[in-house]
Amino acid sequence: MQEFIENIKALSKNAQKIIKLVGKYEKLTENPIDNVYVLEKTLAEISKVAESLPDFDLKESLRTWVQTKKDELERTREDFRFRFGQQLKQLLESDGKQMSGQYPLLRIGLYTLSLNFEFGEATLYFGPEIEKLRSKIPLEPRTVAEIIKKTDDALKAIKSTPEDIFKDLSEAYEHSLRLTNKSFGEKLLITEVLHQFVVLKQTKQFFIDPQRKNFREFSRVMLSYMLYLLKKAHFSERGMKLYIATFDATVDKRNAIWIPENETGEGTYYSHISFDKA
Repeated sequence: MQEFIENIKALSKNAQKIIKLVGKYEKLTENPIDNVYVLEKTLAEISKVAESLPDFDLKESLRTWVQTKKDELERTREDFRFRFGQQLKQLLESDGKQMSGQYPLLRIGLYTLSLNFEFGEATLYFGPEIEKLRSKIPLEPRTVAEIIKKTDDALKAIKSTPEDIFKDLSEAYEHSLRLTNKSFGEKLLITEVLHQFVVLKQTKQFFIDPQRKNFREFSRVMLSYMLYLLKKAHFSERGMKLYIATFDATVDKRNAIWIPENETGEGTYYSHISFDKA
């Protein structure tokens, strides 16, 4: 008898769960396109609880209902994919950004957005999937547009002018020459020169107390963008030379860095750098 009572309690508990979940599902269907991923999750929960019920006619009816809703959601998912692209494009254009490409890869200026409609998330990259900037971004147009804007604003908030960058980078090149016993004008691994550049840009406080809080960070993306600013300002005319990397060099980030060629995301890997003596 005790086992019978426990089974009845379990049946009642699961029935209440299904009632609650179905109520939640019906509420979400008031705006199915925006809630498509929550609807799928809720439907999966309903299906899981339903399978724990004993076999009887109502269980089979519930299975049929779940399958019907799954079919409906597949059509809703297609509507979501179409509307997501339209809304994101409008939001980006209102901020002066152009979007191109085809699902699952969209190009927005210096960035690439990789969409995963199965899991309802996106990944943001610098360049054509060169450096990962953010992952697991919810597929909500306004959220995606805001993250792209904040990322781009932060990258372009560099206070140093191209003239300042050129001066610091050429100094870093001279430091690297001394470390490697090489002569002025010889090409050096660009990542090694950038390492010296980062060291030179640290404050006195860092060298007095080299803690993380005193360290001034320079990401690969920031360094890449700074080099792009130099190229854009034609500093090659003042003796700075960049050497295109071989394919093998591009495989190892220690040997090359990708630098944009323009604001539309085209770019090239470079492995070495040199400066002519002023």
